[in-house]
Amino acid sequence: HDLQVRLKNASIIAFPPITRHGILSERFGDVLTDSFRAHILRLLGYRVEVMEFVGGEHTPRNTLIRAIRTGSPASKSVWEEYDAMRETWGVTPWLADALADELNEARAGVFPNSDV
Repeated sequence: HDLQVRLKNASIIAFPPITRHGILSERFGDVLTDSFRAHILRLLGYRVEVMEFVGGEHTPRNTLIRAIRTGSPASKSVWEEYDAMRETWGVTPWLADALADELNEARAGVFPNSDV
């Protein structure tokens, strides 16, 4: 729910029809949160799979994110996708704030001459 609050407070509203209605905003917030979680894991050297955990008839929140540490650095294109997600939606997820040091170190390995 943290990301939903951040979306409401964002200076950018990328697609107003998605965030205008409560139920759509809530569901979209869940999907965007899981997308950021999976992507951050990729940035930190994990192979990530996102799948249904239990059938939708049992729970609406049934996403499983399975990650296996490979230690392989993320490619520049994966970083660019992440940056584009943040720019498009005008938010930085809580997980990125919590793992800022790790993300900065991983980014520096891919973009050694940039300011992190």
